[in-house]
Amino acid sequence: MKTENTEQFLNFCCEIGRQLIQNGAEIYRVEDSINRLMTAYGYTDTEVFAIPASVILNILDNGHNYTKAIRIRSSFINLDKLERLNSLCRQVCRETPPPDQALARLRAIAAASGYPQWGSYLAHGFVAVFFTLFWGGVPLDAFFAFACGVAVKAASSSLSRMNTNIFFTYVCASMAMVLPPLALVYLGVPVHMDKIVIGAIMLLVPGIAITNVIRDVLAGDFLTALTKFAEVLIISMALALGIAIPVGVARLLLGVV
Repeated sequence: MKTENTEQFLNFCCEIGRQLIQNGAEIYRVEDSINRLMTAYGYTDTEVFAIPASVILNILDNGHNYTKAIRIRSSFINLDKLERLNSLCRQVCRETPPPDQALARLRAIAAASGYPQWGSYLAHGFVAVFFTLFWGGVPLDAFFAFACGVAVKAASSSLSRMNTNIFFTYVCASMAMVLPPLALVYLGVPVHMDKIVIGAIMLLVPGIAITNVIRDVLAGDFLTALTKFAEVLIISMALALGIAIPVGVARLLLGVV
């Protein structure tokens, strides 16, 4: 059953594609979700093209092309919103409500508050703690690794609010992570700096991005894979630089590590 307002339906499809990408969905999931929506509403002559930075849609209806492209400038991982978006997509495919109603439901999900800040800080701290223990750290190392995890969250959140680029954000976050154990070593506290740094850096390692690169290659979506692989390389270089700068300065000026 085709809707009477094709342009409004196109806006809904673009917006749900944007929300899926911004909350960490794989590209194949975005294209498949939009294709299912278009099929549910009776549109058969359609094209969907998505990459991490853009979504382009076209619907041919009664000899007229309806086309829209949107730019996506940032993305993050929010599995709660991603699950809600997937559920909305399945629900809309079953019920085929008017596009304005579907768009209202989508905007309600997009406007919903995310995880509380205190929960995010605790999660970052405890992830650093358990990874430090996993990589062979002692309880004292894990205790101070909590502060490193909190420092990573504080730095990344502050820089995100200022809309800084991804390279600078990861450089600063990794520097904030290394400074506490460096200070402890300089003060003579018997901690294993390498275990603390390795445990805390797991918060910044782009594991999901690496997994998606492999998945996109296997699916034959090489453009998306190259885009995400470039992002992985940039993040890796930023992490290396952010750790090397404070460690190198401390070694040269203070004789630490």
